[in-house]
Parts: sequence; structure tokens; C-alpha cells
Amino acid sequence: MVTTKKAMVVVVLMAVLGSSVLVGAISYYNRTSTATPNVIENQSVLNARLNTIVDFCMNSLPKGVQACDNQLKDLVSQVCSANNGLLDACHNGKVNLYYEARSAQQSKSVYNKTH
Repeated sequence: MVTTKKAMVVVVLMAVLGSSVLVGAISYYNRTSTATPNVIENQSVLNARLNTIVDFCMNSLPKGVQACDNQLKDLVSQVCSANNGLLDACHNGKVNLYYEARSAQQSKSVYNKTH
């Protein structure tokens, strides 16, 4: 009889522990699946904001803006590193185009001043 009671206690404890593990796993799964849309949404917002900054700099051409000249490349590099290069500005080439256009404009200005 004592052995049966011990066996019953062990079965009950196993059931409680098993159900708590199951509840924990379900909770983790639900939290992960609900967090994914938030991550995607935040990445979309970040992508839109970064595109706005890059487009602002591109629209300032050919004169450019000193803040873009000094900070655009570093800013985009840092944001891209933090987001595994998944944002538009990380791979669309606009940042390089900005600096190429600025370099051409600055060369043109120097040439015009000397001639």
C-alpha cells in the first residue's frame, strides 16, 4: 500500500512537471510568433526612415549637404551592420552614387576655380 501511494505521488509530480514544461513551451512559442510581426514592422519602419535620409541626401545633389557628406556613409554602414544588410540602403547603391556625384561636383568646382 505504501508503494502504491509513492507511485501515485511520483505519477502526479511527473504530470505536474510535464504540464509545466508543456505550458512553458507553448508560451515561448506564442511569444516568438507574436514577436516576429513586431520585428518585421520595426524593420519596415527603420527601412523607410533610412530611405528617407538617403533620398534627402540624393535630392540635395549636386550641391550636397555637409551632414550627408560627413555622416551618410557611416550611418548607413552602422545601421546595415546592425540589421544584417537587409535594408534597401544596404544594397541599392544610392549611398555610393551620392559620394560619386559629390566627388564629381567638387572636382568640377575646383576645375572651374582654377580656370
